[in-house]
Amino acid sequence: MPHKKELRYQAAKELRVQSGPDGSRTISGYAIRYNEPSVDMGFTEVVAPGAVTDSLRQNPSVLCLRDHDPTLLMGRTTAKTLTLTEDANGLRFVCKLPNTSQANDLAESIDRGDLDGVSFGFSVPNGGDKWSSDSKGNVTRTLLKINLAEISPCSFPAYPSTSVSIRSCPSELRTLLKRSEDDDGEDEDGCGCDCAECLNGDCADCSDPDCTDEDCEHGDDSARSVHLWKLELRIALANRL
Repeated sequence: MPHKKELRYQAAKELRVQSGPDGSRTISGYAIRYNEPSVDMGFTEVVAPGAVTDSLRQNPSVLCLRDHDPTLLMGRTTAKTLTLTEDANGLRFVCKLPNTSQANDLAESIDRGDLDGVSFGFSVPNGGDKWSSDSKGNVTRTLLKINLAEISPCSFPAYPSTSVSIRSCPSELRTLLKRSEDDDGEDEDGCGCDCAECLNGDCADCSDPDCTDEDCEHGDDSARSVHLWKLELRIALANRL
């Protein structure tokens, strides 16, 4: 079974635009910051130093997109328009923008400070993450190794359903994950499915093949799932070229 894509967002601390003598524009910053805790997603997540080292050694076709939109392609490692470099702080990127209206809009938004975040799409190979909890029951997921698929300067934070992540969480820690109730009594990190697994709070293992909730394994009818499917398809095709 292929490893499903996940998306994570980090506020960019050094996202900037530079113009060359020939009028070309590049954007640069950190796509990933090591050892910086994520927002509360029901658990906290950190990326360990070197988590992308093995992935980069394989010279993957990593894309630079705008807001994870595959139709807004800004650069690509195999075309040498996107450069990724690891240092002690994380994964830096430099992307030479194409001369398109969408790229010019992106540069203008970054320059004005309207766009100030970077997100990255990845999958986790078997054994690529580690889960732990402290004395207060707070759960932390450490990403030890990830396969990087794309980076995206983003207009707003996008924290997708945690169900993909939770599938790798040991069963003894799943009961510690925070679950908040919304006004309708439905778990924000849960779903509206009434299969036995979801009612038990284990939406990651939803057993209803007709379930369309985006937080469940079978929630393939959601707009986000369709969008990610298109992205995965394009990346798969790109890697075959």
